[in-house]
Amino acid sequence: MEIITISVQQLEAILDSKVQVILDAVSTNKSKPSEDQWFDLNGLIQYLPSHPKAQTVYEWVHKNIIPFYKSPETKMLTFLKSEIDEFLKSGRRKTQNEKAETVKNYFNKKNK
Repeated sequence: MEIITISVQQLEAILDSKVQVILDAVSTNKSKPSEDQWFDLNGLIQYLPSHPKAQTVYEWVHKNIIPFYKSPETKMLTFLKSEIDEFLKSGRRKTQNEKAETVKNYFNKKNK
């Protein structure tokens, strides 16, 4: 095993170049639009945080609660990840503070 001696300035230069390579890679990944992903029924069940039963997903599809696609030939259900993400975000509930602010704004507008 060989011991290599380098100065602090040389070590800083090496580290700076490596950090710059990492930052460039991260920047490139962020600027690329992420490709959307398709799920079949089992993929959707695994992706959803609650991991619902298949029957529950079929009920959501029947009631048009969840966005889905159905192949006319195979009748297979598919789900687009970006639409599922939006579906999940749409279920957000307001906090007590947000509700209070909404009520306050409503009465302020009404009293003007």
